[in-house]
Amino acid sequence: MLKFKTGLRHAITACLVGLTAVAAQAAFPDKPIRLVVGFPAGGGADFAARQVADALGPVLGTTVVVDNKPGANGTIAAGEVARAPADGYTLLLGVTASHSIAPALQKLPYDAQRDFTPITEVGYTPLVLVVNPNKSQAKNVQDFIRSVNASTEPVPYGSAGNGNITHMTAELFALSTGTTGKLRHIPYKGSNQAVTDLLGGHISAYFDTLPSSLPFIRNGQLRALAVTSRERAGAAADIPTMREAGLKDYEATTWFGVFGPAKLPADVTQKIYEAILKGLGTPEARKGLTSRGVEPVLDTPAHFSKELEADIARWGEVVKKAKITLD
Repeated sequence: MLKFKTGLRHAITACLVGLTAVAAQAAFPDKPIRLVVGFPAGGGADFAARQVADALGPVLGTTVVVDNKPGANGTIAAGEVARAPADGYTLLLGVTASHSIAPALQKLPYDAQRDFTPITEVGYTPLVLVVNPNKSQAKNVQDFIRSVNASTEPVPYGSAGNGNITHMTAELFALSTGTTGKLRHIPYKGSNQAVTDLLGGHISAYFDTLPSSLPFIRNGQLRALAVTSRERAGAAADIPTMREAGLKDYEATTWFGVFGPAKLPADVTQKIYEAILKGLGTPEARKGLTSRGVEPVLDTPAHFSKELEADIARWGEVVKKAKITLD
């Protein structure tokens, strides 16, 4: 009889623990959520992160705080989220640089696939080759190529960091145009610093993400020569593509996606995904993204996971063919 009572007590305890866990998951979230982004304020990733936070918070009934942790192409931020508890209260705004490019270039403190739970790709954006209209005579891509070839010194261009998509895109441009060795890479700790130095005349060009440079393009402080996507960007339909400029096989875009740590409970993952879909799926929210050059995607966790796997393979092949290193 004592054995039966002990077993019953254990069964009741287990049942209560299970019910408590279910109740806790059903109550998610019951405190603020932190959305970590690996770049400074002012850049394309920061813009995407704040759009997610502003849309996600009201749907979930909580505050979503954007936490900028810049450095090493977003890998510092990614590493922090990979080590965080898998409870949904610490999320990452991941990008192409941190999850698709970095694995091919360096040893990371995380596995880009194994250590994260993909939730959704928020959207993607082309990059745009911009110059300072007060410092450069180039009106189009061919003008720029001619000026690079005519220069007696390597022409300095900026990037948001070694191995960043803004760096990789420029390296591919050099390979595609035969200007390798005629362009000098100047890495910065984020897009905002690179744009500041371009405006100040300290560098000659920058392959920026469209959301970052678009305000400066619109007010005339920067001149856009071409976007890197296959088609013209909806937010800047007057800017030609690299293909239209004569670079027939040239194409590069970057994506922004939301991740949780590995083993995030499926119901929490789904709840966050559905909240992002609801918050960013309205016509007003989509317009807010597209107006700054981000094309919304908002795919399911399963589809995003497959796309990530393919993108990692794609950029790994690019790094290999172009012989790009961080040295």
